[in-house]
Amino acid sequence: MAEAGKRIVALAVDESVHADNAFQWYCDHVQRDDDFLLLIHVPESYDFTMASPAVVETLLRELEERVDNLEKKYKERLMSRRISGKFRTGAGKPGEVIVNIAKEEKAAMIITGTRGLGKFRRTILGSVSDYIVHHSNVPVLVCRQKGETPQ
Repeated sequence: MAEAGKRIVALAVDESVHADNAFQWYCDHVQRDDDFLLLIHVPESYDFTMASPAVVETLLRELEERVDNLEKKYKERLMSRRISGKFRTGAGKPGEVIVNIAKEEKAAMIITGTRGLGKFRRTILGSVSDYIVHHSNVPVLVCRQKGETPQ
């Protein structure tokens, strides 16, 4: 839990360069000394209905290891920059989970990266950042890749 009086900033993270860039943008342009950084990760979900128990066990072990490594990576970044914060995970649709955790934790804003999908692919595949922008009750900052142009 964040200390009283601290601004809580939610940052959506995953294993992508887009999340790394969003973290860096936060550090370079948004961070204040009184911030509490809430790192939110929604691991990939798999359809296990047709998988054997051995395959399910292997996939779950790999997923847990990837989440642990991601948490360790971002906790080290927080410590090296002397930023207070914590890492939370949730299961479900990424946009919904990020918005719900940010609301639960009373975040003042949400920061997320973007994959830079074109309009057609974004319409077909959906976009986590679009969902967050349209469903969050707090301001949302979407960080684009350098050189990326909106389509």
